Amino acid sequence: MLSRVADAVYWMGRYLERAENITRLLLVTDDFATETQGFAEDLAQAAWKDVLAILPFAELTAPVSAFAPLSLPYLQAFFVDGRNPYSVHYSLRKARENARAVREALTVEVFTSINETFRGVEAYGERRPDATGLRDALASTHKGLFGILGAIENTLTRDEAWHFFKLGEALERIYRTALIMRAKLPALTGGARTDEPLYYTQWRSLLRSVSSLENYRRARGAGMEADLVVAFLLFDAHSPRSLRATSAAMKDCLDRIGGNGELSPAARLAGRLHADLAYDDERAVRRASLALLDRVVDAVTRMHEALTAQYFVS
Repeated sequence: MLSRVADAVYWMGRYLERAENITRLLLVTDDFATETQGFAEDLAQAAWKDVLAILPFAELTAPVSAFAPLSLPYLQAFFVDGRNPYSVHYSLRKARENARAVREALTVEVFTSINETFRGVEAYGERRPDATGLRDALASTHKGLFGILGAIENTLTRDEAWHFFKLGEALERIYRTALIMRAKLPALTGGARTDEPLYYTQWRSLLRSVSSLENYRRARGAGMEADLVVAFLLFDAHSPRSLRATSAAMKDCLDRIGGNGELSPAARLAGRLHADLAYDDERAVRRASLALLDRVVDAVTRMHEALTAQYFVS
């Protein structure tokens, strides 16, 4: 496959996954902040500050006003501000640019759905709605993103381009999930458990942030014990956004791309990461979960660098 095509479909996968992740994170954070703002203002503000930690190098482009809803500057910055490289607008624009570069490899349904969803976000930015309008537009965009992913899943050929797309998607997913957990776990596991309803609300919010609340309840029941939630997000083999399941998806994509030849540097990194998440003693690793998350972020960064050197530099 041409390096140009591999690069474009890989980044299309990353940017679409990033747009969906950011959209969901904004929706969940807005829900949590709205629910807690009246009685736990510090937690509402901390939830939005976590967004800045999860989306690195991003800064608010509008000042926080005491007279505006707490969510407004964050929704503006991370939804419709095309200058912010971690906004939904920017991610969809880059996904669209990469899709246009490999238009011949895509179906009409995929290209049209990407284009329409991007145009919708662009229009929301031009109208500059208030916080309620942005929240409604964000929910609509989230549905549009699932429409794109459905078109991809149901119309694209399972060829080498498909594996590069799914590789980009999986790499972005595990990276962003690790950052979400890294940002939120210290506050969730470091303090005394004094307010039971608030405690459960915080853990539910974390699970919703990575689309795993219902999957967790199905596997572990209604209890929200810290060890159970962390173990589920790290090690569950069946929930598609756990680190173990996502590392398996990355490894599978790299194995298919590499064929039966010698393992590439990226494939070796993916194999070691998957082994850490699949075969290490669960309780021992769980106790050092923050260190594990740091290793995941580092491994994924090096994996991307190895992929770039091997496949994307012509």
